[in-house]
Amino acid sequence: MFWFALPALMLHQFEEYVFPGGFRKWMNSFVYQSENPDAPLTKKLAFVINIVIGWPAFAAVGYVGQEQMWFTLPMLGILFVNAWFHIALSVSHQRYSPGTFTAMLVLIPLSLYAFYYYAMTWEIGFRLLLISLLSGIVFHLLVAVLPREWAQAREHRRFREAQEQEADPKH
Repeated sequence: MFWFALPALMLHQFEEYVFPGGFRKWMNSFVYQSENPDAPLTKKLAFVINIVIGWPAFAAVGYVGQEQMWFTLPMLGILFVNAWFHIALSVSHQRYSPGTFTAMLVLIPLSLYAFYYYAMTWEIGFRLLLISLLSGIVFHLLVAVLPREWAQAREHRRFREAQEQEADPKH
């Protein structure tokens, strides 16, 4: 079951970025309320989050599987919360969020099945289930906040550097 996590993530990202695509621009417009469709979630940041971090992390989920439940179930918690993130945003904005179909058809069933199976067989307790869900929530709160903060810090730094260049007669 844990080997399905990486292909599920890849299929979900395919919907977000390829067909129909547009998730980055949708996120910048509707979540970050940015006038710039290419920021604060830049191509580079999306690549790092999804490919550089996401793919190896979910490959590790498949590799360690049931042997390291403290790692695998919180990672599935990220998928679960991500699915609800897409659904909630689609409903609240009354517009399709790229990734919503695979969220409903793939991510929710996979994560719910894992949570249900391991909770019902008593292989995990309520504490790990709660940690899994909180991990997903914390991850998504960070993704919702950090890109905007980084973009504001970058703009502030550029503004400060421009002021310093104007004030310095050598430039």
